Amino acid sequence: MKRIAILTLVFLTGMLGSCKKDSKSQTVAEKTQSAIVTHPKTNAVQAQPTISGKLVYHSYSCYACAGTKMYIYNFNTNTLTWVSQNWNIDYPMNAHFSPDGTKIVFMGQPAGSGDWDIYLWTIGSSSAPTNLTVGNNIRDEDPKFSPNGYRIAFKQAGDLKLMELTGNITNTVTNTPAIEEGMPYYNDDATALIFAQGAGSASDIYKINIDGTNKTALANVSGVQEYYPIKRDQNTFLYSRWYSSTDHHDQVYLGYFANSTRTRLPFNNNNAEYADAYPCGTNNVILSSTRSGTVGGYDLYIANITSGAIWSLSNYNTGINSSENELGAAYTPN
Repeated sequence: MKRIAILTLVFLTGMLGSCKKDSKSQTVAEKTQSAIVTHPKTNAVQAQPTISGKLVYHSYSCYACAGTKMYIYNFNTNTLTWVSQNWNIDYPMNAHFSPDGTKIVFMGQPAGSGDWDIYLWTIGSSSAPTNLTVGNNIRDEDPKFSPNGYRIAFKQAGDLKLMELTGNITNTVTNTPAIEEGMPYYNDDATALIFAQGAGSASDIYKINIDGTNKTALANVSGVQEYYPIKRDQNTFLYSRWYSSTDHHDQVYLGYFANSTRTRLPFNNNNAEYADAYPCGTNNVILSSTRSGTVGGYDLYIANITSGAIWSLSNYNTGINSSENELGAAYTPN
């Protein structure tokens, strides 16, 4: 998205659960917010998916604005909780669930410090989150759990690193001061990371082994920003990219680890922004969009990657989308 077209690209792991949005109007991008929609290609009626599990996301008026809030929504109980309300942490954002759904890791700043750190919190705990990188005076961002939940991949001062849940750094995956790498995400067996390198039109997506070897380009269209890679399954990943080098509307794409096939997913429309997609079930993703009908700037939606149907998460709980921007969603079926 436009909000990430700055040097510190912030990113958000790959758990799948049971999860689908939108309608029968003039264009695919202007469907209604109804819970029952018409398939954009076949005109068959589709009901919004039944979802269990939890969603975490953040809301703000702008990236550098004070007042960022982090929420967890429980689909099972229809409960929306402002979890960051009493944390004394500025700009909490880009959370990621542990594989068992009991913890989140996220980035934020100790109140008033201006120093980005990585935090770990047990969901529902009355204790404040633990600052894993406290006091190092280095910019720490973009945390993601490993598939077994024992380690965290993150960005530190523009390089990729791995650490234990104690904050002990175990791997320096990249050490390239002149090149910015961020938004790391583990592959299926935790032998490698997918990540974004560069900024703006020079931002591309790569894969690298956790020992720093075998760096390979996965999506590197010249002059087009490509970022926010999220593993979908062992074969595919989601990412965001400009529609073209001259049209900078973000769109959500599906990529394949084994080849250069790249698919623009059918719910996109280049008259609005579609980004930050996260897998939710076999055929659905949760994403942020500025499409027609939003409550605020970016709203949260669930979309079917096969049919292109898309539904507002306001259909599940009217408190999810607000007059601000809802971004950085992650989902767990647990």
